[in-house]
Amino acid sequence: MWPSAVRQRATLGYSGQMTLAIFVICTTAFVGALLQRMAGMGFALVSGPFIVLVLAPIPGVVLVNILGAVSSVIVFARTWRNVHWKQAGVLIAGALAGTFPGALLASSMPTAWLNVFIGVLIVGSLATSLYLSRIFDPIKFCSRNAFLFGLGSGVMNASAGMGGPFLSSYAVLSRWQQVAFAASIQPVFITIGAASVASKLVLEEAAWPQMAPEVWVAVAVSLLAGQVAGDFGARKVPVQLSRVVMLSLAMLGGILTIIKGVSELAG
Repeated sequence: MWPSAVRQRATLGYSGQMTLAIFVICTTAFVGALLQRMAGMGFALVSGPFIVLVLAPIPGVVLVNILGAVSSVIVFARTWRNVHWKQAGVLIAGALAGTFPGALLASSMPTAWLNVFIGVLIVGSLATSLYLSRIFDPIKFCSRNAFLFGLGSGVMNASAGMGGPFLSSYAVLSRWQQVAFAASIQPVFITIGAASVASKLVLEEAAWPQMAPEVWVAVAVSLLAGQVAGDFGARKVPVQLSRVVMLSLAMLGGILTIIKGVSELAG
């Protein structure tokens, strides 16, 4: 185990440079929750890269998993009637199968390489998902296809904090209707978020984010505020525009994470 990848330098509280880190976490939690409410996904895509930048990689991913699961619970409470449980169930099974291997992979890498790995996963998966529909023919739903895409989602969620690109790719290729897709992936996010946190804590107790109680409260309030703002935005802003903003922020965060990792490797 590489301790630098799992241990923060200090408990995050309101002092000095830590205030900037708290601002980044709260802001991205707000924006991520807003976009998830509007587009059905995007919390981890938007907040994940930036949270990883200001925390050690593994505690950062754990925090993203926790907040993403909570955000999905809130969305699920509003959308559960539209869930396609058969597809969601197979995706969950595949994602659970990939969770522990993904957590083990992340725990075995030093900090700098883990930052590069996470950034490359983000940028690569987003770029691929954007062109899938132009490269491949549509696929029909079957348990094997759903399980494999769920497996990829579980590995990526546990290692990088975001399983959305694989699920989005599956939706694009299977031509899954947006309302049903947005509802059905919420129980997937909830399940693999909880499983990812548990897997990392089993592998390393120091994976838990070290934040003062008042910081946890501030982050929770930011997330809830984002959901409320998303309720309003969902009625005013086209889903396509929400997705463009989500993908742009996620791509920026991924590139910055790569730059941070490369700069650390360069010394």
